[in-house]
Amino acid sequence: TTQLLTEEGIQWIRQELNKVSNSGIPTRRPNGMNRYGIILDDTVDGAATLSTLTIFCNKLVDDYVRPIGRMLFPDSIGHGDDFETYPFTIRYKLGEDVKLNEHRDASVVTININLNLPGEDYGGSSLYFVDSVDPSLRHNVTFSPGMAIVHRGALRHAALPIEAGERCNLVIWLFGEGGHVRIAPYSAKEQLSVTERWSKQKKLLF
Repeated sequence: TTQLLTEEGIQWIRQELNKVSNSGIPTRRPNGMNRYGIILDDTVDGAATLSTLTIFCNKLVDDYVRPIGRMLFPDSIGHGDDFETYPFTIRYKLGEDVKLNEHRDASVVTININLNLPGEDYGGSSLYFVDSVDPSLRHNVTFSPGMAIVHRGALRHAALPIEAGERCNLVIWLFGEGGHVRIAPYSAKEQLSVTERWSKQKKLLF
């Protein structure tokens, strides 16, 4: 976990998201588990098409999420395994989505960023992650405004029920071309070099 966004950064993202909500244009739910959120991938039918958020998400992934994911999980991410992205928002609130059952993400690495402003308190809605060595253990994480969590998509996790207030987050999945999610680990010899982990990947035209 890390503190990623300032209060000003959260306010800017929220203002851009409000433009989508206030436009009245119908948007598609992000996935089968989250009904109240917005897809920010303009290549997906029914997603929000706001260039400012697309540029922000792409830069965030290129400059931070992709290289950090490669650094933290070198046995899981090789050439092309984190090339494509799927950014979306989620919202938990009484009367809407209140929790998220235990699951794995369709990604090799996920970043989950809280978009609540300071003073927008809520009760409950912490995450728990199942220990990868001892599945009987759970590790709980409570978000603070602007806080981000980076984790393997394959790591089982859940959101506990919200008890009061509202929690809003930005989530970005990274995976291979065509939605491919690699499962088999890379050996030490197969893993990306330090230079490769921090280099920006360019898509071939042919």
